[in-house]
Amino acid sequence: MVEPYSREFFAPRPSRAVLFLRTFAPWQLVRFAVINFRMVRMLGKARHGVVSAPPPAPSATGAR
Repeated sequence: MVEPYSREFFAPRPSRAVLFLRTFAPWQLVRFAVINFRMVRMLGKARHGVVSAPPPAPSATGAR
């Protein structure tokens, strides 16, 4: 059991590297592009991943 107000009770502080990457604009643009690519790929799978039944083939006799 964790004692209240002990070291394990509080959230860890981010490192200097993490703080730098959170504010570094080129890295933010890369992350933005990656997330957008993944979202577009997911939407493409949802839209084109379901195969509908093909239209019925015309009959050989020509009757409808």
